[in-house]
Amino acid sequence: MEDNMDELIEKTKCVKKVIFHCALSQVRGPKSARMYAEARQEKLKDEAPDQEVLVLRGGFTEFQAAYRDDPKLVEKWEKEVWGPDGSGWY
Repeated sequence: MEDNMDELIEKTKCVKKVIFHCALSQVRGPKSARMYAEARQEKLKDEAPDQEVLVLRGGFTEFQAAYRDDPKLVEKWEKEVWGPDGSGWY
């Protein structure tokens, strides 16, 4: 995992905002954001460009429910995959 984190830090070091999420952004998304922010600070130290590390409120579940019909934000949304109400739960 450390190699993946170093690669992610390198690829995103000049990106102004990095957004983490999971299905609901209650555990995995926030934990990943914290781990990334800590590893980034450790690796880049004072040379780190300013960056906001954010967590998508409500996770992908709420995001896709709100924006699934917006082709600029969601590609190839399929009702068969996400269920009749779009929640991902049947």
